[in-house]
Amino acid sequence: MRRGLGDVPSFPVRTVANTRRSQRVAARSPAGFERVLGQVAWFAHLGELSRWDGNCVRMFAWDQWPGPENALGEMFGCGSQETHDRIFAASSLAAGDLQVLFDRGHAAVMRRARMAVPFDPGQDSWHAPTQCVRQAAYTAGLIMCILGSGWPVPDDLVEEWNWFQAGHWPAGFADHPADMPENQLIFPRQLLVY
Repeated sequence: MRRGLGDVPSFPVRTVANTRRSQRVAARSPAGFERVLGQVAWFAHLGELSRWDGNCVRMFAWDQWPGPENALGEMFGCGSQETHDRIFAASSLAAGDLQVLFDRGHAAVMRRARMAVPFDPGQDSWHAPTQCVRQAAYTAGLIMCILGSGWPVPDDLVEEWNWFQAGHWPAGFADHPADMPENQLIFPRQLLVY
């Protein structure tokens, strides 16, 4: 038995509303989303301008990515893991069924997106091209689980997904001038996009 929409877990909103103002995730089922994954021009527009540039911070080269182990990188990665954990804790689907959905979305992205950038499976999360593919695959896996649970896609995942679908990499949170030196970060915040 599937829970109703009233049982949707709450997901924190850490991203500034930008792409989601005009575009939501169109797919309504895991199968529909898998079809979309096969049509994405993965990373075809890295470093190019976008209609959404007014509310993000842009990077124009791989080496402009600050990496995963600064305060913002850690918050971004932990946010993805927190979303995963909330999905798996609240969904009426069995954990094994959720994992199958996650793995299907993840694998579909890995097959195609890794061909678009200098992906190297031997590299760690500091290698930007490899990290961008892994992040896209993880995001797709989360969206597959959300759709399989019958829930609307959370705002932060919509923001990330729209950038991926448009051929860019939402690489993490951008610096904010109001951040305090003691790592008191201001949210919601803009994404850093390649």
